[in-house]
Amino acid sequence: MAAGAKWIEGLPPDCSVEEAARRSLGPRLSSVVHLLPLAAHLAEYDIEHVHRLRVATRRATAALKLYRDCVAAKPGRWMKKHLRQIRRAANDARDLDVLADRLAREYGEPAAPVVELIANDRAAVQPAIMQVAQRCRKDEKYVRQTAKLLQSIRNPNEESPQAEREASAPLAFRNWAVTQFAGVAEKFITAMPNEASDAAALHQFRIRAKGVRYAIELVFPAFERELRQELYPIVEELQERLGHVQDHVTAIARCRNWLADVRNAALRITLEELREAESRGLADAIQEFHTWWTPELAERTRRWARVDPSTPP
Repeated sequence: MAAGAKWIEGLPPDCSVEEAARRSLGPRLSSVVHLLPLAAHLAEYDIEHVHRLRVATRRATAALKLYRDCVAAKPGRWMKKHLRQIRRAANDARDLDVLADRLAREYGEPAAPVVELIANDRAAVQPAIMQVAQRCRKDEKYVRQTAKLLQSIRNPNEESPQAEREASAPLAFRNWAVTQFAGVAEKFITAMPNEASDAAALHQFRIRAKGVRYAIELVFPAFERELRQELYPIVEELQERLGHVQDHVTAIARCRNWLADVRNAALRITLEELREAESRGLADAIQEFHTWWTPELAERTRRWARVDPSTPP
């Protein structure tokens, strides 16, 4: 299985949770260690390196959270902390890359002064990625901690009293995955918006949708094919549409921050006009989402999120 692969393939539903954890966490953590130096040192040649790194950290974090009961506490804490640091370093850089590309594409030459502001901010955040990469590379720290974490993996009931372990059969991946996914899915369902939901509520729903998406990639072998073929495409499109909403929110916030510092009169006018245009775009994006997110689609999504592994809806 390639380290950067989206899907964790080939897990037998009746395999142990320990085996599933090892075969899931290994590729997810390896992908981060592969992409980190590329994002740190080659981003100017290909901005997609930063994007891939951010996605890889999200997937690794999702796997670490899902299998948290299988991992020893100390290496688990170390990895959680450093994945968060890497993701935060990549977040600002990726958000600025996306914003610069979109403004240049949608507004053209009038947005050139703002794109220049973005370029300055983008150059200022790249060192954060380089620094975290250097810390993780020093003494091969990330690689060694990954090895420790993988070596620490055990079945979730390993810490239970011996009598309980002997009385219970080894926990199968299928049964464990159903319980784990149900918890992720319920948070997603609880966050489902209504027609009055604003940008903040939609952002929280998008976060929960990411959780469901990354969980499906990890546990789908334990379920019937409908989880991957029916729910996953809906969640993907949902993320895409809500991403457009968040793009406008990010642009408005950036304009507000720049306006607090910029003194050039012409540039202030450009920023004010851009903020107004992005506010209109935000309203349109929210309306478009609510038009797409019909009660029928919401109910269908809810049913699939609560799918039973042996009885698809």
